[in-house]
Amino acid sequence: MVNNRPFLKGMGLALGVIVPIIAVTASSGSDATSAGERAGELAVAPLLGGLVVGVWAKIATHPWRWVDYVLRFAICTIVLFGVNAFGRSLFPAAPPPPLVPAVDLTEAEKQNLSVIGGWVRHSTFSFTLPVGDKFGLAPGLQSEMNQRRASLPGTFVWALANDGGDRIITVFVAKGLGDDEPAFRGLTHAIGTSTGKQASRVLEDTVRWDRRAREFRHGVRLFSGLYVRTRCLPSSSTWNAPYINPSYIVCVQTLSPDSADLDDARLHLKVPWRDPLWR
Repeated sequence: MVNNRPFLKGMGLALGVIVPIIAVTASSGSDATSAGERAGELAVAPLLGGLVVGVWAKIATHPWRWVDYVLRFAICTIVLFGVNAFGRSLFPAAPPPPLVPAVDLTEAEKQNLSVIGGWVRHSTFSFTLPVGDKFGLAPGLQSEMNQRRASLPGTFVWALANDGGDRIITVFVAKGLGDDEPAFRGLTHAIGTSTGKQASRVLEDTVRWDRRAREFRHGVRLFSGLYVRTRCLPSSSTWNAPYINPSYIVCVQTLSPDSADLDDARLHLKVPWRDPLWR
């Protein structure tokens, strides 16, 4: 053999690139599913580059030095990254279908939110969160935000602001979703994408869906210097005799000049959730 163990050397070079890719994506703040998908996309080019170099060295008629392996691996990987990007531009992934909740909110449900004693409570959906004594409903802002969502039936936004108007808390409900993991991930992905377009830096972007917890957390710093942080929780269909309340997703989003401000409103959001094994 002219070149000894060419595939082992090619795969060694590939691993030298793939391992840092996995480390960077794992520490990016994205949830495990998104980080895994991103790492898989980026690892394809170096993996194929290692295979190509192995085949190339196998059929070579002269011995290679390590510098020959490294240069050829770098060229192959760069070319494969370019081919992958060009293919994505020619055949972009189809956008996911719009998520429209199945059930419209009734007028009573839109009016059943109250702010008493520093707590927000909804008498129908039964979620609660603390906002403090300085926050109250902001009808003008609330009307404006709901007009933007007029094309999304089954959704409603309540807006609260402090006396100075520099800190805002919004509560968003999507009725008819909540029991389904793909729907939850789709809605939270849309929220994160929309907020991320205005961000100078992403602070957090995680989704958890398991037996112990189901939630979405997202945080960004806007170009204006303000911080937007979001937390979403799903409910299961809950039994309130004599009828069943449909499931829903509730999101609390805070806008503040302080990154850690209004943490209590998000972290102490309580949503009734029944163990899915009891469905």
